[in-house]
Amino acid sequence: MPAFSAGMAAILKYNMKSFVSILVSCLMLTACCKKMNSTIQSVDSGTGSAAVTPVSLLGDHSFEAGLYLRGNVSGAPSAGEVLYPFGKKGGKPTWQLAEWASKYLLHQSDRVEKDGTKWYENKGKLVSFVREGNTTKIRMDVKASAEYDRPRKRGEAWPHLLIEQEFVTKPFLKYTDELILNFEGRLVNCISQMPPGSFEAGLHTAQFQLFITLQNLNPQSPSYGELVWFGVPFYDYRKRQQKVYAAKDVGKDDATGLFIYSVGTTDYMQGSFHDGNWIKIEKNLKPLMVKAFDVAKERGYVKGAYIDDIRVSGMYLGWEVPGTFDAGFEFKGFDLKYVPVKR
Repeated sequence: MPAFSAGMAAILKYNMKSFVSILVSCLMLTACCKKMNSTIQSVDSGTGSAAVTPVSLLGDHSFEAGLYLRGNVSGAPSAGEVLYPFGKKGGKPTWQLAEWASKYLLHQSDRVEKDGTKWYENKGKLVSFVREGNTTKIRMDVKASAEYDRPRKRGEAWPHLLIEQEFVTKPFLKYTDELILNFEGRLVNCISQMPPGSFEAGLHTAQFQLFITLQNLNPQSPSYGELVWFGVPFYDYRKRQQKVYAAKDVGKDDATGLFIYSVGTTDYMQGSFHDGNWIKIEKNLKPLMVKAFDVAKERGYVKGAYIDDIRVSGMYLGWEVPGTFDAGFEFKGFDLKYVPVKR
């Protein structure tokens, strides 16, 4: 069973008080809309006239404002430290960096610059940033051989290295004509440091993945605040190609218990990151997201919610390493863009 993070749930799950006042005027309109459950009736998936220019959901693509460090305990307050790879320039960081269940936490004082690359590194982690033309290339490594004293046992937590955002604009899934993923990445390495005979495929792996939150933000709904984890599995040590995974988020004490729908590799890309080559992806995720909501409803999640209630509300990207592996991945050109349907 794949391992998944509590990452964005600490921000999003049932804890919307910090931004309800901003959203409420827009969200109340939802209660006036005609309810349409997409498991019963077909959803408008883009037959309307769409806007010409896609709109990015991400803020600060170049990481100019830095990354707020969330620490290693999901849901707990952090020290408020920020990584400034390109210098402190004012403004609140849009990005956050989470290192759940880690021994070795990154700090701004770890910063080293070499040949234009900004490096943060310690015994257990590495993150680097470098400008390449009009984009920023990012590398993320977890050195789990330093994080673990012994092979992980069932029910125990595992180290994470994730970048996260809650979206300022949270578009309705139903009224999004397209939601386009742009991503170019490469596996740097993934080396097993598991002692001989200790590896269990259902317990140990290293995963680099993207999760996008599909959240019920209708305050009149009985499942208001509940979300579906929509996953894009770029890499898993165990298999070159991933199949669709649809199940409850479990595996550790702080698991969210929410529904996960992770797409299959062939649903969104060709090839495999196992080969270590750069792979460029451009994919409209909207139909797959509608499918994820339908399956969640069929399984008894987001009770009382309709497709009208669901917004695309946030994301996280990075490593979860529930096995003893030293692993690195680099990427650039990452974006999530939506095209609204003209109504």
